[in-house]
Amino acid sequence: WSRLQKIIASIKYRPLNLVLILSVISLYLINNNLIKPNTTRIVHIFFVSFFNDLLCPYFFLAYANLLLITCGREMTKLKILMLVCLAAGCVWEFVAPYLKHGSVTDPIDLICYVISTVGYWKLLNTIIKRDGEKNDRN
Repeated sequence: WSRLQKIIASIKYRPLNLVLILSVISLYLINNNLIKPNTTRIVHIFFVSFFNDLLCPYFFLAYANLLLITCGREMTKLKILMLVCLAAGCVWEFVAPYLKHGSVTDPIDLICYVISTVGYWKLLNTIIKRDGEKNDRN
């Protein structure tokens, strides 16, 4: 019960994280079930090759921060967010293909992760500034 209360408190403190998690899940499902099967050419290539990779950091960083807030921490600095996301991206792109059959290495995906990490950071800091919070957490 205590853990659930901490998660609820984290969501109340930073609702952006839950909004992003639910939005990414929705967009992922829409992409895989509606967009990919119904597009062609360059649009199809974008949604098959890059769209989910652009979504991933929003989910990953929002989820990580949702959990970190439960123990009094939060990643708000771009260099920390970038380090965490690129480290995870390197595992996804360079280690996962050895562990999961069918996975392939695509270093271009790291560019998608960087772009979305900057996007998450901008959203987060817009909310922090709007709410007048100090941005001194890591």
